[in-house]
Amino acid sequence: MIIREFQRMDLFRVHEIEKETFTNPHEKNILQWLYDIGAGFLVAEEKNLILGYIIFSLKKENQGHIISIAVDRKFRNQSIGSNLLKTAINILKKFDTKIIYLEVESSKQVAINFYNRFGFKKNEVLKNYYGDGSDGISMHLKL
Repeated sequence: MIIREFQRMDLFRVHEIEKETFTNPHEKNILQWLYDIGAGFLVAEEKNLILGYIIFSLKKENQGHIISIAVDRKFRNQSIGSNLLKTAINILKKFDTKIIYLEVESSKQVAINFYNRFGFKKNEVLKNYYGDGSDGISMHLKL
């Protein structure tokens, strides 16, 4: 498996993974826009198949933001998400990032546990955060 920068040709596959993973998935045009504005956008690939991706950005000075991370259901529990997150964290560190934020659906305990293993801590519950009215949880990691 390799981790590489997203390319436009990856958009359809990334969007497939996004839709199967999230209750409130980003539309393709939003994913493309994030790439176009310069967000960090990495994919995990093996044998020309995208297995997962991560999108992240510098939120403001010394602050990073994990926008989205997902792995195809068939390839979960193989350290793909961990490798993507570690790579993004290492890139953000190079920009002197001191803290990384993210939001996660409050009902996604597996995802919350995943972030906890990396040292992310809960900030607050975000009431009605998602388009369907579901709550989110804001988390942070101090570097």
